[in-house]
Amino acid sequence: MTNDMVIQTNGLTKRFGKVTAVDDLSMEVRRGRVYGLLGPNGSGKTTTMGMLLGVLRPTAGSFRLFGSSERHEESLRRVGAVIESPAFYPYMSGRQNLEYFRFISGRGSSADVDDVLEMVGLAGRGDDRFRTYSLGMKQRLGIGYALLGEPEIVCLDEPTNGLDPEGMIQVRELIRGLGGGNRTVLLSSHLLHEVEQVCDSVTIISKGKLVVQGDVAELVRAAKGEQVRVKTTDNVKAREILSALDWVGEVGAAEDGALVVTAPTERSGELTAAMSHSQVYVTEMAPVQTSLEEYFLDVTGSEEGRAG
Repeated sequence: MTNDMVIQTNGLTKRFGKVTAVDDLSMEVRRGRVYGLLGPNGSGKTTTMGMLLGVLRPTAGSFRLFGSSERHEESLRRVGAVIESPAFYPYMSGRQNLEYFRFISGRGSSADVDDVLEMVGLAGRGDDRFRTYSLGMKQRLGIGYALLGEPEIVCLDEPTNGLDPEGMIQVRELIRGLGGGNRTVLLSSHLLHEVEQVCDSVTIISKGKLVVQGDVAELVRAAKGEQVRVKTTDNVKAREILSALDWVGEVGAAEDGALVVTAPTERSGELTAAMSHSQVYVTEMAPVQTSLEEYFLDVTGSEEGRAG
């Protein structure tokens, strides 16, 4: 295991009676990134995190944190987590809550509390009572708790659940800035758009099984091959011309009447030239932006991915 590999699972499996929650999961997480664990509700994300945090014992398989075997106390001290929001005391301030949980957990120092409040955007509200916080502020304080002691891995399980749109934006912006340097964020989510916005890399799981893993940008590019959206002065003739080119894949039609051409975007000029030679001229041309949602539906063959 290389120095930049902070999490590695090998055939990780967890069964509850006859139900297999996580099934032979092997994945790798590198240092300094925001890493998404993506799947519909019930796909095994929380169970996987529970095993990584030593809360659940695997039925089979193994995992390593920082190169050490599971349940290694020294490794776990380098991990912060929010699986469910901590039970903060409503009559205490945000600062007092962090001080209290810092004391009972033995993580970090008093100076860390001020740093964490600044990091999560609550420096100006740290002395206000927790009960006056919005849902987004409460969730950010929970993430602040996970950051106490400067952990090298921060595990966040569905951190935007239940938030209004403004709160979701605030929390996502916070998470996006947390990965980097010596710190890695492992974010579990069933929201495709969230992972696409926030994460550098992703593991997609369905029914406890690994579907695919890799960089988000690379997976999106690989989804359906490169595609170009084209409108011309004669789409019928353009379709005949483009279909005859041996380096062009499928030539389909979009709902607005444009053609969707599977071809390398860097060869767009050749598409234009081929059509203009037959007096067909381009009026619009742009690369097709494939989303992670479309890719998820392709690789799982399921409508579950539309959740959120």
